Amino acid sequence: MCRQLCLLLNAENIFHSMADILLREEDLKFASTMVHTLNTILLTSSELFQLRNQLKDLKTPESRNLFCCLYRSWCHNPVTTVSLCFLTQNYKHAYDLIQKFGDLEVTVDFLTEVDKLVQLIECPIFTYLRLQLLDVKNNPYLIKALYGLLMLLPQSSAFQLLSHRLQCVPNPELMQTADSTKPSAGFKRTTASNIDYTELLQHFEKVQNKHLEARHQRAGRAEQLDRRVVL
Repeated sequence: MCRQLCLLLNAENIFHSMADILLREEDLKFASTMVHTLNTILLTSSELFQLRNQLKDLKTPESRNLFCCLYRSWCHNPVTTVSLCFLTQNYKHAYDLIQKFGDLEVTVDFLTEVDKLVQLIECPIFTYLRLQLLDVKNNPYLIKALYGLLMLLPQSSAFQLLSHRLQCVPNPELMQTADSTKPSAGFKRTTASNIDYTELLQHFEKVQNKHLEARHQRAGRAEQLDRRVVL
C-alpha cells in the first residue's frame, strides 16, 4: 500500500507525514516495527529511487529537513537509524550511534536486525558505500562503523560476510598516487554541516531509554501473570 501511495502521491510528503505520526506514537513496540517496515521500503523499493538519491546527497534544505524528520522517528529502532545514516552518508554519526549500542539492551532481535543490515550492505542499494571503501583516507568513519557492526555480531554467517568485505579494504599507503596531496574529487560534502548531530544523538538516547523502560514494564507484567498462573 505504501509503495502504491508513493507512486500516486509525493513520496517525500508521505514519509514525512508517517514519520511525524510515529514520533507521537505511544505504543513504542508498534512504532519500532513500523519504522523498520518503512525503512525496508525506503531502501529496497524501486519506486523510491528518486527519494533515496535525494537523501543520499542532502544537497537541499528540503532533503536535510526530511533526514532530520525521519531520524527522530527512526530512533525507535537503533539498527534502522544506523542504516539511515549509511544511506545519507553520515558515516561519523553512524559510528557515534554504534558506540552508543554498548549502553543498549542487546537482544536476539537486535542482533538479528544487525545481521539483516549486513546483508543489505551487500545489496545493489549500497554499491556507492562499498566503492567508498576504496577511499580510505576520506572515509575513516565508514570503515570504523563497519568494524563496529562486526564487533557487535556473534561469529555467524553475517560476521564472516562483513569480515571478508573489510578484508578487501585496501592499504591506504598502496592507494597513494602522484596527485594524492590534492583535494579528492570525492571529498565529503559540507552542505549538511548545519544539522545539529549532537542534538540528534541526544534524541536517540532519550527514545531508546523509553524503549528500555517499556520493555522492562512488559517483562514485569509478564512475570506477574506467570506467578498468578502458578498460584
